[in-house]
Amino acid sequence: MLVYAVDLGTTNLKVVLFDEHARQLAATTAPMRYRRDGAIVEFDADAVLAAVLELIRSCAAAADAAPDAAAHIVLTGQAESLVLADAEGRALAPGISWMDERSAAEAAEITERFGATEAFAVTGETEAVPTWPATKLRWLRAHRPEILAAAHHVLMIKDYILLRLTGRAVGEETTRGFTYLYDVPGRRYWPEMLEFCGVRPETLPEVVPAGTIVGPVVPDVAATLPPAESYVVNAGALDHFCAMLGTSSYGPGAVSASAGTVLALSLVAADWTFDPASVLSFHPGLRPGETVLFSCADSGGVALEWFREGIAGGLSYDLLERELQERDHRDAPLFLPYLTGVNPPDFNADARGAFVDLQLRHDRIDLAYAVMEGVAHLLRRNIDAIRDAGEPVREIVTAGGGTASRFWNQLKADVCGIDVRVPAEQEAACRGAAILALVAAGELSSIDDTARLPVPDAHVYHPRTAPTTHARYDRFDDALSRLYGGARTQTHPEGEGR
Repeated sequence: MLVYAVDLGTTNLKVVLFDEHARQLAATTAPMRYRRDGAIVEFDADAVLAAVLELIRSCAAAADAAPDAAAHIVLTGQAESLVLADAEGRALAPGISWMDERSAAEAAEITERFGATEAFAVTGETEAVPTWPATKLRWLRAHRPEILAAAHHVLMIKDYILLRLTGRAVGEETTRGFTYLYDVPGRRYWPEMLEFCGVRPETLPEVVPAGTIVGPVVPDVAATLPPAESYVVNAGALDHFCAMLGTSSYGPGAVSASAGTVLALSLVAADWTFDPASVLSFHPGLRPGETVLFSCADSGGVALEWFREGIAGGLSYDLLERELQERDHRDAPLFLPYLTGVNPPDFNADARGAFVDLQLRHDRIDLAYAVMEGVAHLLRRNIDAIRDAGEPVREIVTAGGGTASRFWNQLKADVCGIDVRVPAEQEAACRGAAILALVAAGELSSIDDTARLPVPDAHVYHPRTAPTTHARYDRFDDALSRLYGGARTQTHPEGEGR
């Protein structure tokens, strides 16, 4: 059996080929391309499909894939990007990326009509923002009504690729809460929101559980794929939740934290009930009846990239890592990583990025440390929010480009006061998607039946207790409160003298 795990990422499209033991055989990648014009960020959905098919062919060639093996294609990746298609399944207009911000006014209209708290209880999302497809659909109703009226399918990007591969319009459940159109507790679309956004219910895809086999590949697409005994397509799940499965962190007490462009945290809720005061969104999990808590801060690794490339003149990672290891940082400046404004758990729209206590003696290494520490402080604030919600946290499991820095991994452990586990698996989301496909194919009895699969190596960073670490976080918390107000009440990580 062969599993082609397709990751429809925001930055890159990726296909990783696995065997029936979840061993990686080959991997290929291509950039996700956009057209940007001010607040508008669009993409060519058909070009995405073509790129995915080419990546599958490249993977098969690289691995010399057996032509008589049964092949499964399973999808993971981004959720919110919107595609409208006609009755033949062809895109009616360019896809609208989740990064597109044209619908800010419509997001405000939705909040005014439904109320933030009331909508939170239904959608699982703490607030209406231009990210959600619902806001874009209301924009289309006002500005491009002919496109919305002609739509036979209202889909997200993963739904669209599933439609083109199988001829079936389906959307798997873990991504539905990212539409702002879905009643998460009721596990159904929200009729009142559909009406407000001008969406006909029959245009929305059928909702299926994570890891559902959608069907065989349609003949015209199968003819373009490498030889195989057969091809079937699996709906997969959201990339963040697949990454949890791929790093063996899908379970209560383990917070999965991405160390990529954004800082995204996921946690399987141990005993969850809705709390309107919570700052965590909630979503259907990989198994029936499960709830996964989720938080996403835009100012993650992008903050370091902004500083390294835009301010420090392309400071190399190797030089930075070496200099960081050699210095004492107790007198470094502080950095508030709010370059994009709003970040959970504070959701302060007035917040901005800022260096604090900057002096003439500080150089680019001191500032780089401040940026990295600022992201670690933001991680701690989110961990505190999870604990405030009554969820235990025993470890942070992290994957992504930022984990290449051993210094940063240790800094996060120190600041949060929790073990940070960094699996060696570089394709965590694709591995998790492959496990879902193996379960659906009967190779595994459940997502817990992974004993015979190879376990990725991991390095664990244990927190080091230091008074200066706690003092610097207190100063960060105070600076955030003084500059922008509304900071959350501080709590201390376990082991810090509660």
